[in-house]
Amino acid sequence: MTHPTYSVSERIARLRQRALGDEPCVRAFQGYRGWLFCEGHAEAEGLSSVQRRARGLARVLRELPVALWEDERLVGHHYLGDEQLDFPELMGWDARRDQGLKETRLTAEQRQRYSQLAGAMPRYRGDTSLLGPLPEEITASQERRILSIFGSLLNHSIRGYATLLAKGFTGLAEDVEAALAQADSTEPSYAQHRTFWLAALEIARAGAELGTRHTVGLERAALACQDPHRRAELREMADICRQVPAGPARTFREAVQALWFGHMVTCWEDAVNANGIGRIDQILWPYYRDDLAAGRITPEQALELLAELWIKLYRSYDVQQMMIGGQTADGADATNELSYLILEVTRALGFVRCLSVRLHRDSPRPLVRRSVDLLARGGGIPFFFNDDTMIPALTAKGIPLEEARDYAAIGCVEITIPGRAAPHAVSNYMNLAKCLELALHDGVDPTDGTQVGPRTGKLTDHDSIEDVWRGYTAQVAYFGRLAAQGSNQVALLDSLTFSLPYRSMLTEDCIQRGLDINWGGARYDYHESAAIGIPNVGDSLEALDQLVFGQRVVERSTLLDALAADFVGYEDLQQALLRRAPKYGNDIDSVDAWVARAAAHYCELLDGIPTLFGGRFFVHLFSFLVMIDFGRATGALPDGRRAGMPLAYSVSAAQGRDESGVTAMLLSLSKLPHHQAAGSSSAIIEVTPKLLEEVGRERFTDLLITAIRQGVGQMQWNVVDADVLREAQICPEAHRNLCVRVSGFSQQFVLLDRALQDHIIARTKHEG
Repeated sequence: MTHPTYSVSERIARLRQRALGDEPCVRAFQGYRGWLFCEGHAEAEGLSSVQRRARGLARVLRELPVALWEDERLVGHHYLGDEQLDFPELMGWDARRDQGLKETRLTAEQRQRYSQLAGAMPRYRGDTSLLGPLPEEITASQERRILSIFGSLLNHSIRGYATLLAKGFTGLAEDVEAALAQADSTEPSYAQHRTFWLAALEIARAGAELGTRHTVGLERAALACQDPHRRAELREMADICRQVPAGPARTFREAVQALWFGHMVTCWEDAVNANGIGRIDQILWPYYRDDLAAGRITPEQALELLAELWIKLYRSYDVQQMMIGGQTADGADATNELSYLILEVTRALGFVRCLSVRLHRDSPRPLVRRSVDLLARGGGIPFFFNDDTMIPALTAKGIPLEEARDYAAIGCVEITIPGRAAPHAVSNYMNLAKCLELALHDGVDPTDGTQVGPRTGKLTDHDSIEDVWRGYTAQVAYFGRLAAQGSNQVALLDSLTFSLPYRSMLTEDCIQRGLDINWGGARYDYHESAAIGIPNVGDSLEALDQLVFGQRVVERSTLLDALAADFVGYEDLQQALLRRAPKYGNDIDSVDAWVARAAAHYCELLDGIPTLFGGRFFVHLFSFLVMIDFGRATGALPDGRRAGMPLAYSVSAAQGRDESGVTAMLLSLSKLPHHQAAGSSSAIIEVTPKLLEEVGRERFTDLLITAIRQGVGQMQWNVVDADVLREAQICPEAHRNLCVRVSGFSQQFVLLDRALQDHIIARTKHEG
């Protein structure tokens, strides 16, 4: 089967340039969302908090100005640039925001009113009096970067967009009305259910008006338009908005428009960051398939529509994740013609767009090969998830096989079941490298001598590596339970004080149960804990095993002195630790086994801790960006790493230590327990452009397929040259289009801070 190539049209090129220049649409109505939300919230004074939030969002849906821009055929904008100006209920408000308001189109009277309302707006987690602050031991652990608590459902979602396309807002309103009508008002929790249903109904009815408002604007524009071709386009667009999002989508074009409208509302409810689209080739496929069969669309027309959707979604920092490939509910390969069009339009547009590909042992080779062609362009897109490890990890957590096969990544690599789960992505971070440091010092933080962890003995008290391991696991158990306790406490606070009624409407079982997603309404409710520094732990345990307890190259007391001195005066010992002890990432079983053991231990520990609404903790083998911040708080380690240096990214080898080539790195990865990490693992592997030159792409395709079959759970690839990155640091203006894979997302290299740039440069660039 051949698939069309896409050449960017002049129209799309103009829209693309407008998006890249951040003008004029993104900032056209900056501040309006916040002002309207505050007005709606204030208007609903006396109602429940969930109804007040719903009234605020409904006001946005009904009154945010409709603007039509030249060249567009896909209408609607979320107008969100500076989120601090538009989300006072999340970000808080102070006098500094007033200066930003002066740069908006709001009138002086509107600005004054907005500032007053925003200043009085209850801030998300601004009042902890219901439960009090987190316990002191958790707060102290956060300050020392042993752990970090997030616990929220904010952002980090993939909503049930397929449901919205199938039913429209009118259908959702009917579902809510039916649940309300059938409810027993004598049931003790009826009042709670009723207030949720009323909130959901408010948003569903306002959502049904969204297309109508755009229809009015389009018809007005058509009457004023002198160009017959554009006038016909505007009338066609008006017909589409007359149907969606109020009613079900009937065609591919209606489905794309409805999807964009639905995502706009998502962004208006809780901002853009890490709110993904999901399995876009599965969501849109029925509409494309039927249109193609009926002769209503051509592949070239579909590519043009997808290109415009990509432009609508564009952000320089983008974790609005989309995913293609994988399996259907019955286990068949899910790849379809739309999967290839999505890869092609991403290639043709050539800017940052968060896209991942699900692979399994029977994925079609053409899908992998086309993905490699896109990957070769640089920027780290697409990245890859392994169904053969991810699906078993989810079913082991009690998710039925048919639903586990529908998983998707949220923003970076966090896993959810779209439209069915409350995942609490990155609910907490755990610094396992710091736990090992504490295990070597009897639970004392050597930076200031404070006892912060349990007393498990110093290195000098341990007679074997297994003694060290027991001390390490005791520290991890102590802080892991604190992290879980903290996540559960803040989730409980959220359940008592916060709601997401639109997200709840698009999450299965919330309407049926009459419960907001923050109240436990979702079918699956779990938290995801990110483990940081596992490769450093493995390398350190291997060095201790080999050089301290095995070969006895160094005495335990001497090593402790060297760590305290950050290897100053002990440079020869540091080199021995770095060079004589094997390092993870080189396909050496002994050290790879330590990394796998540490990962499995954390997965098993967290699995036994319940979450607020009867769920479980899923583990991310993922660090996001905190490997830098956590590294600053972690002292010298037995792997030879000096104090304050970044920890390893996720389960990639520590910077520069994977010296035996890309195949060896993949073999090391294949030994890890990806099938236990239901929150996903994450690895960034750096290769030089030379490796993916045209003659090498078939071999690279073989490499990817083999890695999937060997059980590597997740792969992100940076196709970069370290010298080019160094040049970009010196002359950023000459490299503004240089994109790199950072940490579960891609970004223009010149927009990263220096610490991140240096971290990326330090990662090994494999040539073979």
